[in-house]
Amino acid sequence: MPLQADRKQFNLVSGNYAWSMQGNTPTPQPDAAEQRQLEIWLTPHGFLKIASQAKDLKATPLALVETRAIPAGKAVFLSFTYGKYRINGQINEKNEVERVQTWVANPVLGDMFWEVRYTDYKDFGNGVKFPMNLHYHTGMDRGSAAHNWFEVDPIDDKINPTISPLVVPDAVKKPAPAVQVTSQKLANGVWLIGGGTHHSVAVEFKDFATVVEAPLNEARSLAVIAEVQKLIPNKPIKYVVNTHFHYDHSGGLRAYPVMGATIITSEANRDFYERYLLDSHIRTLEPDLLSNLNPWFAQNRVPTIEAVKDEYKVSDGTRTMNLYLVPDVNHAAGMLVAYLPAEKLLINADLYSPPVAGAQPPAATRDMAIFLQNIQRLKLDVAQHVGLHGGVGSNADFVKLAATAPPAPPEQPAGARGGGARGAAPAAGGRGGQP
Repeated sequence: MPLQADRKQFNLVSGNYAWSMQGNTPTPQPDAAEQRQLEIWLTPHGFLKIASQAKDLKATPLALVETRAIPAGKAVFLSFTYGKYRINGQINEKNEVERVQTWVANPVLGDMFWEVRYTDYKDFGNGVKFPMNLHYHTGMDRGSAAHNWFEVDPIDDKINPTISPLVVPDAVKKPAPAVQVTSQKLANGVWLIGGGTHHSVAVEFKDFATVVEAPLNEARSLAVIAEVQKLIPNKPIKYVVNTHFHYDHSGGLRAYPVMGATIITSEANRDFYERYLLDSHIRTLEPDLLSNLNPWFAQNRVPTIEAVKDEYKVSDGTRTMNLYLVPDVNHAAGMLVAYLPAEKLLINADLYSPPVAGAQPPAATRDMAIFLQNIQRLKLDVAQHVGLHGGVGSNADFVKLAATAPPAPPEQPAGARGGGARGAAPAAGGRGGQP
């Protein structure tokens, strides 16, 4: 979603505790603690400190050629391990840290390449220097360049400032719960599987089950799969529907092919998913079922993908689920929604999140107007919206909210509809997808 105004994010870490702040409300993020600590150690001063303490430090002289980011000259390449991480760094002739590289665990890419480039050093007094440009890359270092992810231009730096101790809120100190899964029956044979920030929907067919959305990571997917097997016993999960390629909505997909399920996703995602998300590379930092079962799994079958160009139907002759492409939305290219015509339920991710009881409705967006336009184009008879974030809400409430949104563009002929450039799906031969 393109930013409409400046946004401030407060992400904190103290030892093994990590959390974010929204106003005065802390949100525990225990899985983020290790990576946030690593980010601190990857700063120039942090890198030099842990390099000086490394027992396996290797220093190799280099003669660099001119690149777009780093000038030509002599340099020293440092390499060492820190815990489970392999860290590389480059020191130029001025003894400035120019580049630091490592790999971190990512549910989509596996061992994901992470690089920070430091340039435009400035002396802030007493010979203490700090870069005025920090440029981050993440992505794949196999078959594709890393993706420009993040850039920081510091306004000022302080040497040894006096700061207040960082106090860990009591809510953050509580033991991190296991993956929480709760089920809400929406109709006969249809359940919303929540319990966290991201939801799934389980649908029972005559001889099989279908799950809409596999968010976050394998742990979440395994918990959802266990719940589906309890709700719909003795029926295999034949399909898992993926609404869009963003990592928080595709990070749990790899668990489903292991269970024999076919992934249904947009045609725009097929190449990226087959070559990268479902590849057979060993995952050393955070192994999962699919990587652990290789090479046996890879030899026996390739995870199956059914690609949707415009619409797709899942049916057993009695119950039908229709999948539709929603073109031209800002959020992501290849956005799919799932519609159960008999139950009049429309399932979506990130286009409209109905508020849970007692919460304020979300702000109206242009994507809501486009979503409504597509509902009308497809002549869908919707009674309720099921959000893969948020809750369940009436179509009347959605129509009322969408009417206040910025206008959607004029509807294009079917052959001219596209995905929208802002949220374009990653090309396998180009730069990787956005975390």
